[in-house]
Amino acid sequence: MSRKIFNPLLICFGAFAIGACSPETGVQSAPNTVVSGEANIGGAFTLTDHEGQIVTDQTYLGKPMLIYFGFAYCPDVCPTSLQKMGAALTLSKLDPDTFHSLLITVDPERDTPEQLALYVTANGFPKGLRGLTGTQDQIDAVKKAYIATGQKVEDPANPEGFTFDHTNFIYLMGADGKFVDIFSGLDTPQEIADRLKLYKKTGH
Repeated sequence: MSRKIFNPLLICFGAFAIGACSPETGVQSAPNTVVSGEANIGGAFTLTDHEGQIVTDQTYLGKPMLIYFGFAYCPDVCPTSLQKMGAALTLSKLDPDTFHSLLITVDPERDTPEQLALYVTANGFPKGLRGLTGTQDQIDAVKKAYIATGQKVEDPANPEGFTFDHTNFIYLMGADGKFVDIFSGLDTPQEIADRLKLYKKTGH
């Protein structure tokens, strides 16, 4: 499957590819894409990891990053995407320590460090996946930096009465913290693996 190239100034992510994180609705995803040129995605953040340590964007410089915005109570979309990330890293046959793998919650109220510590060890998730949470203001700031969304919505089918609509993308950020590429729900693990190998080989 080919990946289309388009101007990052048009990177609206298919109306942010928003969908409710529930079996009934799923998450909408944009067509497979490769972003060319410079995109204003990413930036400084201060969060707390699942071990309770304060981390910033500077913490992860020196290695490329794979970043996903989701939440631990997500019933299917988030686990599927994180398992895809793990499968892609395995298929790439690169050293497991080549990339930082990060899950940034959109649900800081429930996703405490303790909750994320349990979640990030799920079978099939990337080895060494780090779960990041913070205050609502900190989460709002990092979502804005990455043009990501995560909005609480009512869900009568959920025991707690709500879920989250959120973007369903995996971001590839360079070792310098700059945006490289983005993967949607339509990208296969093998396609992502091929792109990771290309980045490792060329640096872009």
